[in-house]
Amino acid sequence: MIRASKQNQSYRGWTFVELLVAVALSAVMMGAAAIVLAAITANSKRLTTIVTVDIGTSAKSAFYGQSGSTVQVYSAPNYGRSAQAANFRELLNEDAAGASFVHCLPRQLSNQFHPEFLRFTAGDVGSTDDPPALDTPEAFRQFLMTVEPDTALTFTTAIRNIPDPSTPNTSIFIVSPSTDPGYLRVKAIYEIDYVKTTSPVGTYASTRRYKNGVLTHYYDIFYPDGAGSLPIPSFVAFEHTSRKAVWEGVAIDRFKVAEKSPFYFLWLPDPAINPHAIPNAAITAPTSSPRAAYEGVGVRSSVTLVLPMFPQL
Repeated sequence: MIRASKQNQSYRGWTFVELLVAVALSAVMMGAAAIVLAAITANSKRLTTIVTVDIGTSAKSAFYGQSGSTVQVYSAPNYGRSAQAANFRELLNEDAAGASFVHCLPRQLSNQFHPEFLRFTAGDVGSTDDPPALDTPEAFRQFLMTVEPDTALTFTTAIRNIPDPSTPNTSIFIVSPSTDPGYLRVKAIYEIDYVKTTSPVGTYASTRRYKNGVLTHYYDIFYPDGAGSLPIPSFVAFEHTSRKAVWEGVAIDRFKVAEKSPFYFLWLPDPAINPHAIPNAAITAPTSSPRAAYEGVGVRSSVTLVLPMFPQL
């Protein structure tokens, strides 16, 4: 009898009250899900704006190898593009990790020089040429103009630690060893460009990666116009503390702080922030501090990274 009673209980169905409670809970959960979905849909429409921006025929051709002058791009803030920027930063870190050296060069015009190799005559068998130091961005700029004279038209301004405001764009050269000692292999070149636009008014930001002259990755974003500044300088170069042995003045010596290896601070365009919407603030760091050169950049881009000049050291 007891066994039969247990068997009957195991097959007992739900009571009417239990069914009512289950239906009520299901209705509450479905209602909440509908509200959340509606909120996500409404916010995505409110926060996601695609605009057609005229960046000019020369910029579009130089950046993407395409004809025409307009591009369709998301307007900041856009969090989908922000995720792409995070992936792009990781790719840059991966490329730099296997490099012999990394150097950032400022420029005003677009850079269309994306070679696979750079001639290095000092590596030739029997060469009597003195190997260039290539220990600073300026030394690399001078070397580049020697082996590729046309680059002098692009990288026109000397660079020590911080770019001149007249050169807001940046090329990042990631160079690795080559099997031929007479050449340096260019592992990748990254480009950061800001293009002022009038239709609509604002700034078009484009960040790209080239390998062997081919565009492999990119992301872009449009910043509607405002009084706030762009996240520039895009980089700051810090030198080894050993260079303090030579006094060159506060403006230069304040950047001689690297205890192990010289490095760059780097800021990429941030799709999650419209820097033009952030008011400019007075610099509070003293001029003797390197922070005075980039104090206002941090609030305008969270897509930051530190790149060693010589990753293998």
